[in-house]
Amino acid sequence: MKQAFEQERVLVGQGKMAKVYYWNGFAYKCFDNDYPKDWITYEIKIQNVINQLKLPTVKYYTSDIPQSIKMDYINGITIADRVMKEKYKNGLEDLLSIQLMIHENVGVELPRLKPYLLEKINQIDVGQANKELAIQCVMEIEEKEVLCHLDYHYLNLMYAENEYVIIDWINAKLGNPIFDFARTYVILYQHANRASKKYLTLVKKLKMFDPLELQKAIYVMALHRLSEDCSDKVKQLIDVTYESLLEM
Repeated sequence: MKQAFEQERVLVGQGKMAKVYYWNGFAYKCFDNDYPKDWITYEIKIQNVINQLKLPTVKYYTSDIPQSIKMDYINGITIADRVMKEKYKNGLEDLLSIQLMIHENVGVELPRLKPYLLEKINQIDVGQANKELAIQCVMEIEEKEVLCHLDYHYLNLMYAENEYVIIDWINAKLGNPIFDFARTYVILYQHANRASKKYLTLVKKLKMFDPLELQKAIYVMALHRLSEDCSDKVKQLIDVTYESLLEM
């Protein structure tokens, strides 16, 4: 089976951690040989929890291909392609609408976000003052048990047959949704700055959060982003939010 898979598979996507192939009617997310098997098992476990909810997601299956996850194949495009290639005008509005749908779910059997953030902040290679402010922000923001995707952006929302499908749930946790909005904003700020400004405006129009609380969450998630990507844009956002919080 492995030989046939390697000869017949078609590459349909690629991320930092894995390549996605189409074969025999399914998608296969394939990881390098040195990728920990425990992480693959964890991703499957998280996805199975998410699939119990009334959300548009893909199902995972037992795979006979080593170092892979077998899943439903989505014959569609990302919302990024819908916006950029098809010139769709309401991409951000749709992105936010589906995100609010995610946040309707509470009390799911998932890890808690707050202890994760506190642990992660202490591991990040930044100055002590940055860490202390981030920890203070996390502690000051009310803890909640709302489902947060925590990697929600244009590439993780697919569009197929006039419907959206949310993918890549491995980072999902329970917490205050303000951090989920902040995480999306940070990623957009890094890769689509103009879109990030509009997204933040849309979030503020919801009037769900105090502006200062939102600023705190953005600072925390920008600092968290450093553990994944040390780009100048991320560092710039950290500096800007750090200074603004000190002035408040």
